[in-house]
Amino acid sequence: MKILVALFLMFILICKQSFAMSLMNIEVIKEAQQYGVSGAKMEWEEFLLPWISYEEKTPKIDEFSERAYLYTNFLLLATDAREKILKGAIPQLEDSEKILTNYNGYLTFSVTLYGTQEKFGQRAGVALKQGKTLIKAYQTVIPPLAEKMVSHSDRTTYRLQCYFYFLEKDIVLDQPIILSLITNDKKKRNFYFDLTQFK
Repeated sequence: MKILVALFLMFILICKQSFAMSLMNIEVIKEAQQYGVSGAKMEWEEFLLPWISYEEKTPKIDEFSERAYLYTNFLLLATDAREKILKGAIPQLEDSEKILTNYNGYLTFSVTLYGTQEKFGQRAGVALKQGKTLIKAYQTVIPPLAEKMVSHSDRTTYRLQCYFYFLEKDIVLDQPIILSLITNDKKKRNFYFDLTQFK
């Protein structure tokens, strides 16, 4: 009988801990969804502003500035909620849970690059630097050809939208990182992220 009582008490304690953790997660999900709902009327760039890093040598911030976005779980949920509101739907908890499951264990970056050649992104190398540690991407999505833009400064400019996925287990999440890229045009680009500053 004592063993049954002890097991019952342990079960209650475990359930309480799990419930408290679920409540915290639910609160974060609700906060992210609320940001997405309230940000539905924002311009896309303004919506993403808290998660942006500009290339370290950017001379000025304009539409042709190279930038990277860190898609944290918060931003993924907020983006989903924003898209649903724009389509006339209401964000659901189940949708958010599915997103968290799909991206669990990854650090995801969306990077916008500009170059003067259509194929400047081919064979691009990418890694995260954290202190003296170099972390390779788990998966990269780089289109074979960049999109031709309106002529800029008397030359044709090409835009490339890339996505990079890194395993969270390889990264110390309370230390800064640098997302470093070298493209086919031999240009090196660095984007600094202080991971403690992002929701």
